[in-house]
Amino acid sequence: MSIRKLQYQIDFVHILTFREEYKKAILPFFGFENLEYGIDNEGSINESIRLIFKNEQMALSLRKEAMTIIFEGDVKEFKNPNSPIKIFWDIYEKIKELEGYSRTIRQHLIIHAVEIGDKENIKKILEKNPYLSLNPFGALDEFCCVYEFKKKDIQYKLEFGNYSEKDIKKHDLTPFKTKYNEDLVNNVGLMGRLEVTEIEKNPTFNKLKTLLFESSAMLTPFSIIENE
Repeated sequence: MSIRKLQYQIDFVHILTFREEYKKAILPFFGFENLEYGIDNEGSINESIRLIFKNEQMALSLRKEAMTIIFEGDVKEFKNPNSPIKIFWDIYEKIKELEGYSRTIRQHLIIHAVEIGDKENIKKILEKNPYLSLNPFGALDEFCCVYEFKKKDIQYKLEFGNYSEKDIKKHDLTPFKTKYNEDLVNNVGLMGRLEVTEIEKNPTFNKLKTLLFESSAMLTPFSIIENE
């Protein structure tokens, strides 16, 4: 399965002075071309900001209790320390310098992966599902299996099922309309959504790479089964 969209979040203890301080953390990044931004709850303690880097196919959200990045595209590029993710880590370092910052609590990763398959083969899977040991309903229009488990003190939630074009809107798979995800239109296949939560007081780029590698491997067993 190919990862189509990635979301990564760092949670920290609420920065009560966030509204007064966050602008100095993001100001250096307003020189990027094609940057868009939006401020929510302006003037309140819950003020937050969204930075949309269209050329880099990503968006950052900063608020008093967390910062989040959403990326659409090939994660091989995302794993490069000089890729657009450097912006995220540079801002995180500046957030830690704010007077109101005290400590980080956890990291949270969500990946969406899709494998496009032959329409006839997907139809056979829905008619006689090889992934379900018990299916009293016969042919299905769609299916979803949910697995929740804990491994090495990391909490995982894996959802797996068939993919169809309506999942683009349901899971917001193409927020930046990249060429990388053009094949999602007018196709079917299988899809996995993996959510990972780990207590982590000192998240780093290398720790994220390790988490992403281990999480991606969990999707490997789920692939198109060729029916004879």
